[in-house]
Amino acid sequence: MNENEIQPKEDENSNEFPNLTTGKLLILSVVSANIYVFFSFLIIRYWHEGDLSDVLESSFTFWNQAGIGVGIGCLAAGIIYSAIRWTPINDVLSDFSIFEALSKTKFSLFDRIQISLFAGGGEELLFRGAIQPLLGNTVTSIIFIGIHGYFKFKSPKHILFGGLMFGLSFMLGLLYEHIGLMAAMCAHAVYDLIMLQVVQTYLK
Repeated sequence: MNENEIQPKEDENSNEFPNLTTGKLLILSVVSANIYVFFSFLIIRYWHEGDLSDVLESSFTFWNQAGIGVGIGCLAAGIIYSAIRWTPINDVLSDFSIFEALSKTKFSLFDRIQISLFAGGGEELLFRGAIQPLLGNTVTSIIFIGIHGYFKFKSPKHILFGGLMFGLSFMLGLLYEHIGLMAAMCAHAVYDLIMLQVVQTYLK
């Protein structure tokens, strides 16, 4: 293993936020999801021609969407993991505040599951279900990646990582357009679940 590869964390018990308990994480996730849902309903109510049922409409059944979403989420996580493991991108991951915070916070399995479910459901409802029909996939993905702090132009490595994250967001938009919102939600949740474990295990 060379210096560009991801190394396991040296201190498994390190915690940047010692007061961030499972209960507080759950409350934070619920509050965040409710904020996403509130703004989603607001946008759909006043700027969409249809209603929530139109956003959820799909020619695929729920289980078909779920299966496709899980598969795409696993594939996306594999691609991003490979990129940060086998390319110099891992040298700059600590420059992105979200990775820096996650790598120093110890999550239980329950923490990872609930964070992934609430983020996948709430964020996809807002960005894909409410915003994308108005602004299109490209602009929505730019907003999505910008809000998450993935756009940095300090070096080619930073730009490459931002491009990968943009591609991931754009893929979720395509999944919403061609399969359905539930597929995008499932893909997002599975991706987050896998990558939370990756960050906890391999990123210092």
